[in-house]
Formats: sequence, structure tokens, C-alpha cells
Amino acid sequence: MLLVLGAGGVGKTTVSAALAGLLASNGRRVLAVTVDPSNRLRDSLGLSANTGVEESVPLDAFGPTVAGGSLSAMVLDAHAELDRLVHALAPDSETRARITGHVFYRKAAAQMAGTHEYMGMVRLLEAMDSGRYDLIVLDTPPERHALDFLEAPARLDALLGSDAFKTFVQASSGLSRLGVGALRWRNLVLKGIGRFAGEETFLSVLDFVLAFAPMFDDLRRRATRFLSALADGRASTLLIARPEPESIPFARGVRHLLGERGILPDALLVNRVHVWPPAACASTVAEPVDAAVLKDAFSRSAALGLLDRGSRDHLAADILRLGSAYRALSREDALRVRELTEAVAPAQVIPLPLMRGDVRDLASLGRFAAVVRDALR
Repeated sequence: MLLVLGAGGVGKTTVSAALAGLLASNGRRVLAVTVDPSNRLRDSLGLSANTGVEESVPLDAFGPTVAGGSLSAMVLDAHAELDRLVHALAPDSETRARITGHVFYRKAAAQMAGTHEYMGMVRLLEAMDSGRYDLIVLDTPPERHALDFLEAPARLDALLGSDAFKTFVQASSGLSRLGVGALRWRNLVLKGIGRFAGEETFLSVLDFVLAFAPMFDDLRRRATRFLSALADGRASTLLIARPEPESIPFARGVRHLLGERGILPDALLVNRVHVWPPAACASTVAEPVDAAVLKDAFSRSAALGLLDRGSRDHLAADILRLGSAYRALSREDALRVRELTEAVAPAQVIPLPLMRGDVRDLASLGRFAAVVRDALR
């Protein structure tokens, strides 16, 4: 399992899709999964509008393919996955109806903090158990902290395993909305929570929690299994960042938090790095071009030679200014790459040069994958 972590807007989804395609073309059976609400993975891989469905993706765009390789991709929707989980774990139709018909479930469950992470965890375990894949590449949600996906199983396990939570559920089990008034802690809880949410809201949430109670043991087992997969070497972590000042404290913080959990990121890919000379002309331009040399080249050009001298000089000056600005950007990006290298040491840092155009479809994803492949060599 490969977990791809990063803030929003750094190209994490695109890198995840490119890596999945490269690994599949190298003979691996790969599943790419995203729980990113923007669904860019769906667009770049040409997937249908169906969510939660493992769809086959052709490998032609990723170059020569080693026999046996395959790529599938899936976009997860939190509400649909929650429905799947309830129907799979609820012991009977009455329990399922009580949960899915609850107003709290219909209006708020899929938007609760951690729902995307929990649902992604469940589907990853299912895919791992299926035996259909050699590797799963997970594009984690970017809308909150980069480590939310790693922390969610531990939070779930701690909650469901706590004595206080077990006591709460056991004490409340079987009580009706009227019967809850007999609870010894009614006044304490309702007076405190009622100030913020109101007694009816609290009772509604209590009903919802109790409806889920028969599934708590299964949920906790799944969380424990996922935590074991993270800790025993079956999962690798890859960080994605941009060469920007704010990326430095972000990378340093993620590296520290991962280290506290005994996880060392395998690498950090720095996306959209300006390099000099640009990759498109690296074989022909080694040093900044002198103005006189550029003007002389223009005068000898069959097309540009038709311009008057003043126009050629203005054109040469504009090109030199653009070149100077690009070189300045490349120096700044090189500095950021060095700072990122220090921030995540000893993990390897790999710059990905800026490419022309956005990744919008499978063909452009294949071109970006070639850039990633060259950087990894």
C-alpha cells in the first residue's frame, strides 16, 4: 500500500495517478483510490461518474508495458461508502432501517470529521483482502491536515475501546427517548450539552450512536487491522509538496508527526520545479544567451530578418527578460528543494520539473508520468 500525503493544490492527485500508471506498466496489478472530493483522479484517468466502482484503465499512455500489469481506479464517495458499510455490518434489516432512516444519518453523517478517512480505510482493507492487487495507491484527502487519514483509525480505536464510551453505551442501551430521563447522569449531561445543542439534538445523536452499537466491535477490529498494516511495513508513505516557502514548515511538521508514530516517509516529491535550462532546451542551452548573440541570430533568421532592426532588438530584449526571470525562479526553487531536503532528512527528495500544460486526460497524464519516470531514475 502506498499512501500519498500532501496539502491541497500541490498536485498530489496527479502524482498519485501517474505513479499508479507507471507501477502498473512495470508489471504490477495496481488499484488507484482517491477520497479527494474534487475527483481529479476521475477526470485524468477517464473514469465514469460511478463512485465506489473499481474501473479498468488502459495502460497505453504510460509507454511500454510489462506483461501481467494492470491498472484499476476508484473514486470514493463518503455517503455511498457509509451506506455500504451499514448494509454489510448491520445484523438485521431493522437495525439498518433504524440507522439509515435516522435524520442525523441522512443530513450529517457523511459530513462528519473523519468520515472520508474511515470509509477509505474500510475499502482499502477490502481491496487488500481481495488478493486482486499487488499494490494500492491511495490519494488521501487534502482538505484537512495531511495526517488525518493516518490518525483516523487510531482515534476510532481509542474511542470505541475506551471504558467511558463502553459504559456510556451499556448504560444507554435499550433506553427509549422517554426512558433516557431515568439515567442518573441525565441532568449533568443535558444541562451541559443542552446549552450548546439542545436536549432534543442530544437525544437524537444518542439514538444514532446506540443504533450503531452492534457494529462497534467490527469497526474497531478493522481500525486495529489498518493500524497494524501501517506499522508492520506493508504501507509506504510518499509526501508531495511545491517549492514554496510554506512547504518548509509543512514538510517539517509532517516528518515530525510521522516520526512520532514510527513511520519514516519513503520520499518527498517536489512538484512543478522551475529548472534552468528548461527541460525542453536543456541539450542546446547551457548558459544565459548574450544580447548581442541573440540579436545577431535574429538578423540571420529568414523570418525575423524581415523585421526592422528596432523590432528585432525589442524582441531580443523581451526574450532576455523572460529568460532572466525564469533563471531567478529556478534559483529560488533550487533553494526550496535544499530546504525541503533538510526538513525531511533522511528521506529522499526528488524534484519534478515543471511541464507545459495541465493534466486533463489520460494522454496528458501519460506525458506527466514520463516526467515522473525520468525524475525517479
